[in-house]
Amino acid sequence: MEVRDTDILMSDQSAVSLDQAYKLRVNGLNFYYGSFQALHDISVNAEKNRITAFIGPSGCGKSTFLRTLNRMHEETPEARVEGEVLLDGESVFDREISELRRSVGMVFQRSTPFPKSIFENIAYGLRIRGVDSSLISGLVEQSLKRANLWEEVKDKLKKSASGLSGGQQQRLCIARALAVNPEVLLLDEPCSALDPIGTSKIEELLLEIKESCTIVIVTHNMQQAARVSDYTGFFLSGKLIEFNNTKSIFETPSSKLTEDYITGRFG
Repeated sequence: MEVRDTDILMSDQSAVSLDQAYKLRVNGLNFYYGSFQALHDISVNAEKNRITAFIGPSGCGKSTFLRTLNRMHEETPEARVEGEVLLDGESVFDREISELRRSVGMVFQRSTPFPKSIFENIAYGLRIRGVDSSLISGLVEQSLKRANLWEEVKDKLKKSASGLSGGQQQRLCIARALAVNPEVLLLDEPCSALDPIGTSKIEELLLEIKESCTIVIVTHNMQQAARVSDYTGFFLSGKLIEFNNTKSIFETPSSKLTEDYITGRFG
């Protein structure tokens, strides 16, 4: 992602159109809960096949922003959006909602496996999308392998997903999202409830799947943002204070507010 289009494109990419270079483009986004404005004039672009992290203190608007990218906000009464969110140059607000959410999957802070078997957690989404039943077993295996979970669960696919550890459940939710081959994967604090080992496995997974999927992650863990993301944005009070490549954000931030936050002066 990048605020200024010319900053992100390499010199040999200068002739590439914005829609070819960026998977998501957000322009002048404002968000309201009733009369309360939660986001203020957010403009930022997401480069294809990269990981973008958003950091900031609780209540700063980063999760709200994430939810606008696949219109999850529409499930909240009195929520209202102004501005533009483009996926491959097309407004997400003009897309059919189920098709959009197939293209832009989401994994939440708390793992939310269905009260079904491990196999059925993955197969369910494939079935409701009309995938031929003869293909489902292979796609379930493929998705679990992509989520680095297959070897751990291949002998207990018929057992309840609730028997998995927290980290395994979260990877199962990622596998479930990956099963329908999303173009973008949104993750809202996916490791907040996990131990260091579970967190490490999720981070390794994200670095692998970005080769085939654009990833946007919200995290309170600044070390995690530094480890996995290509670009980082800092939110504060509903505003995007700064956005840049991750190395620059953490080593030479341009905003004093960003510097104060990442050095622990507040937040």
